[in-house]
Amino acid sequence: MLAFRVLYALAAAAAAFANPLSPRQTTNTNVAIHNIVSNLDVAIHSISPTILTMEANHTATDGTIGTQANALITAFTTAQTQLAATAVSSGSTTVTPTNDDISIIYADLMQIVATSLSGLTTATVPSFTSIIGRLDPSVSAATNQLNTTLPGSIKLVHTLMLDAQQFFVKEGTFPQTLAALGF
Repeated sequence: MLAFRVLYALAAAAAAFANPLSPRQTTNTNVAIHNIVSNLDVAIHSISPTILTMEANHTATDGTIGTQANALITAFTTAQTQLAATAVSSGSTTVTPTNDDISIIYADLMQIVATSLSGLTTATVPSFTSIIGRLDPSVSAATNQLNTTLPGSIKLVHTLMLDAQQFFVKEGTFPQTLAALGF
């Protein structure tokens, strides 16, 4: 019986060393995360009206939308990089900015991206599918990184995106983003 206990203890120790635990989340880094997500939100609020204006003025082309897509890619990539450099947050539901404050901002910017692109088609922008295909990895990477840096933050974003996710589904070129949002 003692041999089994020793064997069990050794197996448990080996498993612990083979799968080390993540560093404990003891610091609330929500302020830093909030600043990063807010900067992304400002960028999205700058880029999206340009896309909508191009749609309304019938000036949306591969070139004009491609330029705006590149700006979106840069904004999401910058956010992902900054979030990756931020310590995992212990979060807070009472100290501002709360986890929900950050999730609401992120859901808002995702809805703006979805609605600003939803009026575009391959009839007006022939390479729209490939443009979206280039955008998807950066959006999903930022989304996954937010959920890593602020664990559980995408749950509320998922709920708030139930309507707007229809665009991502309709286009069929956002599989990574849909997966990152839990759809």
